[in-house]
Amino acid sequence: MNLVLSKRQRKAIYADLKTEFLYIAIPFCLLIGVKIYMGSWREIFMTADWALASCIIFGQITSKVSKAVANSKLVTSQEHFGLYTAKRFFLVIAASAVYFGMLVLPSIQLGIFQICLFLVASYFHFSDGYATAMLQAAYNKALKSDS
Repeated sequence: MNLVLSKRQRKAIYADLKTEFLYIAIPFCLLIGVKIYMGSWREIFMTADWALASCIIFGQITSKVSKAVANSKLVTSQEHFGLYTAKRFFLVIAASAVYFGMLVLPSIQLGIFQICLFLVASYFHFSDGYATAMLQAAYNKALKSDS
Protein backbone atom coordinates (compact mmCIF):
# COMPACT_ATOMS: atom_id res chain seq x y z
CA MET A 1 0.00 0.00 0.00
CA ASN A 2 1.44 3.34 -1.03
CA LEU A 3 0.78 6.14 1.40
CA VAL A 4 1.74 9.73 0.76
CA LEU A 5 1.28 12.22 3.56
CA SER A 6 0.85 15.91 3.02
CA LYS A 7 3.37 18.35 4.43
CA ARG A 8 0.80 19.34 7.05
CA GLN A 9 0.31 15.71 8.13
CA ARG A 10 4.09 15.14 8.37
CA LYS A 11 4.45 18.30 10.46
CA ALA A 12 1.66 17.09 12.76
CA ILE A 13 3.39 13.73 13.22
CA TYR A 14 6.70 15.38 14.06
CA ALA A 15 4.97 17.86 16.39
CA ASP A 16 3.51 14.88 18.26
CA LEU A 17 6.91 13.20 18.46
CA LYS A 18 8.57 16.43 19.63
CA THR A 19 5.95 16.79 22.35
CA GLU A 20 6.63 13.25 23.58
CA PHE A 21 10.36 13.87 23.50
CA LEU A 22 10.04 17.14 25.38
CA TYR A 23 8.80 15.24 28.42
CA ILE A 24 11.93 13.10 28.24
CA ALA A 25 14.28 16.04 27.66
CA ILE A 26 13.03 18.40 30.39
CA PRO A 27 14.50 16.39 33.31
CA PHE A 28 17.84 16.18 31.51
CA CYS A 29 17.89 19.92 30.85
CA LEU A 30 17.27 20.42 34.57
CA LEU A 31 19.99 17.89 35.43
CA ILE A 32 22.49 19.67 33.19
CA GLY A 33 21.50 23.08 34.54
CA VAL A 34 21.83 22.00 38.17
CA LYS A 35 25.18 20.27 37.62
CA ILE A 36 26.59 23.31 35.81
CA TYR A 37 25.24 25.64 38.49
CA MET A 38 26.84 23.52 41.20
CA GLY A 39 30.10 23.55 39.28
CA SER A 40 30.28 19.79 38.82
CA TRP A 41 30.07 19.44 35.05
CA ARG A 42 31.81 16.04 35.23
CA GLU A 43 28.76 14.72 37.10
CA ILE A 44 26.68 15.30 33.95
CA PHE A 45 28.58 12.39 32.37
CA MET A 46 28.75 10.28 35.51
CA THR A 47 25.03 10.01 36.28
CA ALA A 48 23.49 6.75 35.11
CA ASP A 49 20.21 8.46 34.19
CA TRP A 50 21.24 8.75 30.53
CA ALA A 51 21.47 4.99 30.09
CA LEU A 52 18.23 4.40 31.97
CA ALA A 53 16.41 6.89 29.74
CA SER A 54 17.90 5.19 26.66
CA CYS A 55 16.58 1.85 27.86
CA ILE A 56 13.11 3.32 28.34
CA ILE A 57 13.10 5.03 24.93
CA PHE A 58 14.25 1.87 23.12
CA GLY A 59 11.59 -0.17 24.91
CA GLN A 60 8.85 2.33 24.14
CA ILE A 61 9.63 2.58 20.44
CA THR A 62 9.85 -1.19 20.10
CA SER A 63 6.47 -1.52 21.78
CA LYS A 64 4.90 1.22 19.63
CA VAL A 65 6.11 -0.27 16.36
CA SER A 66 5.09 -3.78 17.41
CA LYS A 67 1.58 -2.60 18.28
CA ALA A 68 1.29 -0.65 15.04
CA VAL A 69 2.35 -3.68 12.98
CA ALA A 70 -0.06 -5.96 14.88
CA ASN A 71 -2.96 -3.51 14.55
CA SER A 72 -2.35 -2.59 10.93
CA LYS A 73 -3.08 -6.03 9.50
CA LEU A 74 -1.00 -4.91 6.54
CA VAL A 75 1.30 -7.35 4.79
CA THR A 76 4.67 -7.17 6.51
CA SER A 77 7.79 -9.29 6.20
CA GLN A 78 8.17 -11.51 9.25
CA GLU A 79 11.90 -11.72 8.67
CA HIS A 80 12.40 -7.96 8.50
CA PHE A 81 10.15 -7.32 11.47
CA GLY A 82 11.94 -10.04 13.43
CA LEU A 83 15.28 -8.43 12.64
CA TYR A 84 13.94 -5.00 13.62
CA THR A 85 12.67 -6.36 16.94
CA ALA A 86 15.92 -8.19 17.65
CA LYS A 87 18.01 -5.07 16.98
CA ARG A 88 15.85 -2.90 19.23
CA PHE A 89 15.84 -5.56 21.94
CA PHE A 90 19.64 -5.66 21.70
CA LEU A 91 19.70 -1.88 22.22
CA VAL A 92 17.48 -2.25 25.31
CA ILE A 93 19.91 -4.84 26.70
CA ALA A 94 22.94 -2.70 25.80
CA ALA A 95 21.44 0.35 27.52
CA SER A 96 20.65 -1.79 30.58
CA ALA A 97 24.21 -3.09 30.66
CA VAL A 98 25.59 0.45 30.46
CA TYR A 99 23.22 1.50 33.23
CA PHE A 100 24.46 -1.28 35.51
CA GLY A 101 28.04 -0.49 34.51
CA MET A 102 27.57 3.13 35.54
CA LEU A 103 26.17 2.02 38.88
CA VAL A 104 28.91 -0.50 39.61
CA LEU A 105 32.02 0.98 38.02
CA PRO A 106 31.37 4.47 36.65
CA SER A 107 33.92 6.02 34.32
CA ILE A 108 34.03 9.10 32.14
CA GLN A 109 34.39 6.89 29.01
CA LEU A 110 31.29 4.89 29.90
CA GLY A 111 29.54 8.16 30.75
CA ILE A 112 30.29 9.58 27.31
CA PHE A 113 29.18 6.30 25.72
CA GLN A 114 25.85 6.39 27.56
CA ILE A 115 25.20 9.93 26.32
CA CYS A 116 25.95 8.75 22.76
CA LEU A 117 23.53 5.87 23.35
CA PHE A 118 20.93 8.41 24.52
CA LEU A 119 21.43 10.38 21.30
CA VAL A 120 20.93 7.19 19.27
CA ALA A 121 17.76 6.44 21.25
CA SER A 122 16.56 9.98 20.59
CA TYR A 123 17.12 9.53 16.86
CA PHE A 124 15.19 6.26 16.86
CA HIS A 125 12.40 7.90 18.85
CA PHE A 126 11.76 10.13 15.85
CA SER A 127 12.49 7.70 13.00
CA ASP A 128 10.57 4.77 14.48
CA GLY A 129 7.85 7.09 15.74
CA TYR A 130 7.37 8.38 12.21
CA ALA A 131 7.23 4.80 10.88
CA THR A 132 4.61 3.98 13.51
CA ALA A 133 2.52 6.96 12.46
CA MET A 134 2.80 5.87 8.81
CA LEU A 135 1.60 2.36 9.71
CA GLN A 136 -1.33 3.79 11.64
CA ALA A 137 -2.22 6.13 8.78
CA ALA A 138 -2.08 3.25 6.29
CA TYR A 139 -4.31 1.18 8.54
CA ASN A 140 -6.80 4.05 8.92
CA LYS A 141 -6.81 4.54 5.14
CA ALA A 142 -7.47 0.82 4.63
CA LEU A 143 -10.34 0.95 7.11
CA LYS A 144 -11.94 3.89 5.32
CA SER A 145 -11.65 2.22 1.93
CA ASP A 146 -13.28 -0.97 3.31
CA SER A 147 -16.24 1.01 4.66
